[in-house]
Amino acid sequence: MDALKAKGLNGFQLKLIALILMVLDHIHEFFSYTGMVPIWFKWLGRIVAPIFMFLVVEGYIHTRNKFKYMLKLYIGSVVMGIGSVLTSTLIPRPDGFEIQNNIFSTFLMIVVYMMILDFFRKAKQEQNSRNKIISIVMLAVPFIIGLMVVSIIDITGFKILESIIPNIITVEGGPVFVILGIVFYLTRDDLRKLVQSYSIFSLSILVGSILESGFSRELFVRDYQWMMIFSIFFFYAYNGKKGRGLKYMFYVFYPLHIFVLYTLSYFLMTRGV
Repeated sequence: MDALKAKGLNGFQLKLIALILMVLDHIHEFFSYTGMVPIWFKWLGRIVAPIFMFLVVEGYIHTRNKFKYMLKLYIGSVVMGIGSVLTSTLIPRPDGFEIQNNIFSTFLMIVVYMMILDFFRKAKQEQNSRNKIISIVMLAVPFIIGLMVVSIIDITGFKILESIIPNIITVEGGPVFVILGIVFYLTRDDLRKLVQSYSIFSLSILVGSILESGFSRELFVRDYQWMMIFSIFFFYAYNGKKGRGLKYMFYVFYPLHIFVLYTLSYFLMTRGV
């Protein structure tokens, strides 16, 4: 592992690996109805979100303009949200399948919480009790608003609203992924603690699945989220370097490939494929 770390993979290389595996994951998501896409595409896809989450934290730490970083994710979230609603509405699949993907919103909420934590740390250093209270309240606000929105808005209105204002309750991966991103941030200076925390998180999913379904094939055909544990090899492989630029590559590629795959699946399905 030390030898792997010494040579390592930079941020660009990790992102490229995650992009390739993400495409495989989404190919299964959009074309599983054919029965022709192997399940291991989904297995490989389980390590993608954690890798991107890890890189989002790294990007936040090293960026010189954290507000601009957050703004890029917000714009990506809005474009993805509105694009998904429009695409699913204008070219509806016969089986009722709709685009649910918007990892931008999840990453955005993680960045929002990292900024709140930074605000709290600064208030603590300055012994500013007022700002400490404000930051604590700010930590709870997204959850309170999210619960209120889910409880009072019908599904159509909710889809439109969450395209503009991401809801921490319903973002991709849910509050659990947001909390995981926060854990990455809090343990960023100690890779061993990061991996330990992440491993406990992943194994708890495995234990939960075993308690629900036992040691069965369901662990590989349905309850395979635990396979995200294999992301740890990429955390160890990261050499701390940014690598090549192409900073907008993910922002463009992510929504583009989702819309292309969905549209292709629509045309194939309507033609009986």
